[in-house]
Amino acid sequence: MMLKPTPAPAPFDHPQADVILRSSDMEPVDFRVFKLLLTLSSPFFSDIFTLPQPPPSVPGSPYADEVYDLDGTRSPDRRDRKIPVIQMAEDSETLRLFLGLCFPISVHPRQTKFTSLPQLQKVTEAAVKFEMTSILTHLRQELLSAHFLESQPLRVFAVAYRYGWDPEARQAARYTLRQPWSGIPFVAELEFISAATFYRLQEYHRMCGEVASSRVLLQPALAEADDCWTWVTCRKCPGTSQAPTSIFFRNPHPDVRRWWAQWIEEVAKEVKKRPWGETVRKWDLMNRAFDRSGSCAYCGPRARQDLEAFAQVLAVEIEKDVSSVSLILLTRMS
Repeated sequence: MMLKPTPAPAPFDHPQADVILRSSDMEPVDFRVFKLLLTLSSPFFSDIFTLPQPPPSVPGSPYADEVYDLDGTRSPDRRDRKIPVIQMAEDSETLRLFLGLCFPISVHPRQTKFTSLPQLQKVTEAAVKFEMTSILTHLRQELLSAHFLESQPLRVFAVAYRYGWDPEARQAARYTLRQPWSGIPFVAELEFISAATFYRLQEYHRMCGEVASSRVLLQPALAEADDCWTWVTCRKCPGTSQAPTSIFFRNPHPDVRRWWAQWIEEVAKEVKKRPWGETVRKWDLMNRAFDRSGSCAYCGPRARQDLEAFAQVLAVEIEKDVSSVSLILLTRMS
């Protein structure tokens, strides 16, 4: 025996509504809405509402038990004013969220907050089923919100890939670079992608790591004798090479300080695991470099300012190089 439906809260309780969407919960919830709004939002509902409906007098007809006049007053004796009921496959939470996106902002301000990816996915499934194109556009933007993309990029990638949202999948793939691939845990959304797609994403991460690491290791070779960086101008603390330079031959690659070269090696290893520009500014690596430079009376007072400025420039260069790595293999195949 089905329990008596519970009325949904405002604004889904309007007495002048002309259709009820009933949720699939064990304790169903009735959402009183307007056919016009659903028709404008969804070709699916537009077609449904053109089908002939059985009159309320026919036994078993899907109409609400309570009867309302068009002015909203309850009229138990007016059987011709009963509101048709559509039994939905979605639960009340999903209906509340996606119907909230159908209502005009004047009666239902855009306060829809997706607190979890499964919640957003359920609404997306409903929007796809009901062919709600404009709502899907909004959901694609929600998928890339910071609280999903920054903390759960692999899950976002899998969801975007499932629906063929290539721009969102590409952006999520870039965000996976902020985490070491070896530390990525299993997530349920991986069921949405094939093993081949997962492999390609892993290869993309590896290639970006190689590119970022190469960019970092190239820095000593790019140093110029007339650079003003502390690790180039200092001649007091140990360098990477103590061989004297002939006065008749100018070495195009000056002897840089050892503490900076050690920082470069450490950063190269780190960006290979996390090929993201900001990895260069990882505090523990920079702090060790500051400590090493502090033993030099020349480098100590200057190292922090120079290294922070250099790291910022290097981070930009890494982002440019990583951006050149192709994502074409991640495009969903039809």
